[in-house]
Amino acid sequence: MLKNGESESILYRLYALSGLKDALKSRRHFSDYIFKVILGLVIIIIVSPFFLILFQVAGVGFWQVFGTGPGQGLEFLFTFPGAGLEGGIRNAFVGTVELIVVASAVGIPLSVCGAIYINEYTRPGHVRGIVEFTSDVLAGIPSIVFGAFGFVFLVDFLHIGMGIIAGSLTLAFMMIPTILRTTQEALRAVPMSLREASLALGATKWSTTWNVTLRAAFPGVITGFLLAIGRVMGETAPLIFTAGNSLIVPTELAGPGSWIASMPYTIWAYISDPREYLQVKAHGTALALMIMVLAIDLIANLISRKVTRRLV
Repeated sequence: MLKNGESESILYRLYALSGLKDALKSRRHFSDYIFKVILGLVIIIIVSPFFLILFQVAGVGFWQVFGTGPGQGLEFLFTFPGAGLEGGIRNAFVGTVELIVVASAVGIPLSVCGAIYINEYTRPGHVRGIVEFTSDVLAGIPSIVFGAFGFVFLVDFLHIGMGIIAGSLTLAFMMIPTILRTTQEALRAVPMSLREASLALGATKWSTTWNVTLRAAFPGVITGFLLAIGRVMGETAPLIFTAGNSLIVPTELAGPGSWIASMPYTIWAYISDPREYLQVKAHGTALALMIMVLAIDLIANLISRKVTRRLV
């Protein structure tokens, strides 16, 4: 008798052979079969970098994040680095959360309100074209240029100084073009009939925009949030220029006590150090950062689904 694994393998081969046999019936079937094979290879190429990165990072830093030994697991995440950086990454973990929260509090409202105004309250013309063009250009500017701008304008010209405020505002500037353009495209995808029905029932323009248009576009808006947050969470160059680094959490909003650590900066600093235990900590920090991004993605998708269900 054949085992389960052998029987499944035989069935899979028969299925593949039958698919190839059907593909050879005519030129149309054969081209369709080749196209499916090419698309399958493209999908593998698209998703393989993620799994390769995850395998490489987890292969070195898995036990640093999920282990139970000294300096591992919760101790790694929630203790401050001590002498020789042999402690944990609490300073970087808390610093990253604070930077993202402040940057999102500034960047998300500005971007969404700007997209609503451009799409709902302005007519197609030069103003809209200029805003869209500049947003596209800003989205493609390298992060180190944002860092240089943050240093020259925020730190030096406005005398804010390096720290959490300058770092968060620089990240907010980086978030704005991505969220603005994705929100604008999501609003454009909302059928005009929804707006007309709301206005016909006596709703105001603002009420229609807030309760109908924006809610219908919410999944696309969430996608913009994820893209922007995922981008800035991994940025190192802007924070080198604007946020500084610290082995503790910020104790003030301005001055040397406002310097703040971040996980990307910590990864860069640890991976550049020849000490082997810091190399392991760098991979553990990278794995923790990937888990944070994945958690934000899952939470945002759950919120998006609930809002969409209520709308339907």
